[in-house]
Amino acid sequence: MVEHPFNIELMNNTLNIESFKFYIQQDTLFLDDYIRALLIIASKVEDIVQLVEVARGTIAISRVLYEHYFTVYGIRQGEKSLACFNFTNFLLSTAYNDTYEAITVLYSCLFIYRTVILSMKHKFKKNNKYKDWFDFYSGGVVESGCCVLESIVDKYCSRVGESGRRRMLELFRITAQFELDFWSSAYNFQNSTISYS
Repeated sequence: MVEHPFNIELMNNTLNIESFKFYIQQDTLFLDDYIRALLIIASKVEDIVQLVEVARGTIAISRVLYEHYFTVYGIRQGEKSLACFNFTNFLLSTAYNDTYEAITVLYSCLFIYRTVILSMKHKFKKNNKYKDWFDFYSGGVVESGCCVLESIVDKYCSRVGESGRRRMLELFRITAQFELDFWSSAYNFQNSTISYS
C-alpha cells in the first residue's frame, strides 16, 4: 500500500503542497460520511457502545483536520472529488444495505490506513513538513478504532460460512481499490476537478 506515489512523496517531503491540501480537504469530506456510516450501523447492532466510541474518535480526528490543518494551510471547504464521492457512496450504501458487510468495509478502511501509517513509521525525517500529520495519524485513535472493528469482524467471521468469508475478502479488495483511487485523486488532483456533492 505504501508504494503509492502519494505516500512515497509524502514520506520524502517532496509531495506538492497543493496535493496535500486537496487530500486534507477530501479526507474531511470522507470522514464526515465514515462517521455517518458508523452511526447507521451502531443503531442496528449489539455493539453500539463500541461503535459510538469509534465514531467519537473519528469525530476528534475530523475536528483536528478542520480546526488545525484548514487554518495552517488555508484550506477551504470544498466539494467531493469523483473518487471521494464514489468511495463514500459505496460506504453509505453498504451501511444501509448490510450491517456486517458495512462493518467489514469500515474495518478495511482503518486497517489499510493503519498498515500504511505503520509502514511509514521509521521513514519520516524530523524536518519533513508533513511529519505533524504523520504524528497525528500514528496516535492511538486509529489503532483503537481498528481493534474495536476487528473484534466485531472476527466475531462475525466466526458465524458465517465459506461464502460469507469470501464476500468479506472481496469487500476488503474493493475497499483497497477505493483507497488507492482516493490517494490517486489527491496525487493528481489537477486532473480530478469534477466535483459532486
